[in-house]
Amino acid sequence: MSKNVVIIGQSGAGKSSLINMICSGANALTSNDTIGCTRVEKKYPCDLGGRKSCQVHDTIGLEEGRWGFLPDKEAQKKLKTYLKNPKEPCHLLVYCMPGSRGLKKSHARNFKKFKSVVGDRVPVVVVVTNLEDIGDPLDSWWSENLEMLTKLGIPGTTEHACITALPKVHLRSDQAYLYNKSCENVKALIKSNLWPTTGR
Repeated sequence: MSKNVVIIGQSGAGKSSLINMICSGANALTSNDTIGCTRVEKKYPCDLGGRKSCQVHDTIGLEEGRWGFLPDKEAQKKLKTYLKNPKEPCHLLVYCMPGSRGLKKSHARNFKKFKSVVGDRVPVVVVVTNLEDIGDPLDSWWSENLEMLTKLGIPGTTEHACITALPKVHLRSDQAYLYNKSCENVKALIKSNLWPTTGR
């Protein structure tokens, strides 16, 4: 049975861009603002390397206001139902949040809420996006924001990847390598959680 990785997060957090980065040929619709563009859940095959693969699921964005495609309350209900689908059980939950907009209480609220939905049986990791302008190493974002993450309720020990999923055509020439590095780091994060005994 194929392993299922579900990507969740607020609208405009970079979920679809993340999927396009790690899933060759995905072509998921993307948006550069806080109004989401994913209107229905969709899954994509993902080659993780080392003869490992999984299905990556794109989901409707959270925290959309009245102007959005689906009000937040309905989006949360829909996502909870999707995560509890016995035919396609979630094996890893990836919580996507943008690092360029500052941390908000809603980031931690959604992280904790959906962590409780999947329970202890499913690992939950964080991918912080939109970090192309902070410079290498991108993971410095996590250590610099560790106090606030902990204060909001996202444990500092949470497994994570700090990345840019902005396509190379939109990156400066001196930033392009960050895209490849981000892709490698996310795939390694997924592999180590889906197959923890085999390592990265």
